[in-house]
Amino acid sequence: MNLTLTKVQPEIFPASDNLFQNHFWGKLKETTGQIPLYFEVTFEDEENSRHSFPLLVLLRKVKKVFKYAYIPRSPDEKIIPENKNCFLEELSEQIKQYLPETVAFIRYDLHWINREHSSRTEMLEIMMNYGTKKHNFKKAPTDYMCSSTCILNLNPAPQAMLKKMRQQTRNSIRRAYRENVTFSIYDAASPEIFQKLKDTYEMYRDTAQRKNFYCEKYKYFENIFILNKEFSEKKETEDFDEGIVPLDAQVPSPQFYLFTAQKNSIVLSGLILAICGTNAYYMYAASSMDMRHCMPNYGLQWEVIRFARSKGCTSYDFMGIPPNNDSSSPMAGLYIFKTGFGGDVIHFYGTWDYPINHKEYTTFCTGESLSIKN
Repeated sequence: MNLTLTKVQPEIFPASDNLFQNHFWGKLKETTGQIPLYFEVTFEDEENSRHSFPLLVLLRKVKKVFKYAYIPRSPDEKIIPENKNCFLEELSEQIKQYLPETVAFIRYDLHWINREHSSRTEMLEIMMNYGTKKHNFKKAPTDYMCSSTCILNLNPAPQAMLKKMRQQTRNSIRRAYRENVTFSIYDAASPEIFQKLKDTYEMYRDTAQRKNFYCEKYKYFENIFILNKEFSEKKETEDFDEGIVPLDAQVPSPQFYLFTAQKNSIVLSGLILAICGTNAYYMYAASSMDMRHCMPNYGLQWEVIRFARSKGCTSYDFMGIPPNNDSSSPMAGLYIFKTGFGGDVIHFYGTWDYPINHKEYTTFCTGESLSIKN
């Protein structure tokens, strides 16, 4: 397989519609102590046509030592050849050459659709290693990014989208407007962005504690909008002759927006939306227990959907749902809420590892598995 991996400077790292494979995302993760490595992958297909795509690799530490390389949502199966398992093996072998000696494995969050819908680890590993030389891929003890999600097609007209929604969802959206819930949008250029962000963060922290999910520090969210402004200002300095955008112009830098829903000056819910090219992402959310009968979360989502559509987005990723509609699951309500807007349920391969140091990798996974159980 004719595959070449070339390290590039972040300033010339090609932008893409994939939020998690952008210079911006690497810079954001750098503020958390991770080290971004930027590459360009070039390969030839079976017809000898050359293709390339950008690849962001994040070095992550465990106890102050770089322990693994993490690759979020890449490579895209729409880009790479049909023998994607062999392609990923060759890519992994080339990535190894650029990693510190302490790195024990490479971890991928694969954006490959799991069409077999199998959940058995043994069966998945057989399929994943089929045709490879080293049979070295291992299913990670847990998925970093949720392996199931709901993606809404934003191409239809708003009335068509409303018609496709679950009736309860549609009624809840209308209820929010009848209850006089109002909505606000802030971006990195808004004078009050950081005050509104602080107010929303308090609600986010309460939501995380109530629903038992990982809570990012406030500084992380502040950095999102600080970096967003820096990247936007840098992009504005790129002038095109006579205002004509060239055909080879890059995808614009990702944009982030803070949405809030309020009634009687009381903030009831908040949401951070990311837009990258034609893709919109439901990134982070917060909600209050106050006035839940007003259905602010439903109205807020409808505002976000229409806003993303107005920005030229064609898809809206709800970023994670339970794998099925199991009413006994503690996340059953999340499944009903997100799928109610009429999107397609998608199952991905999830998180996969390519061990380099097998002894260190086994030790890491044992500790990770114990941490999950606790």
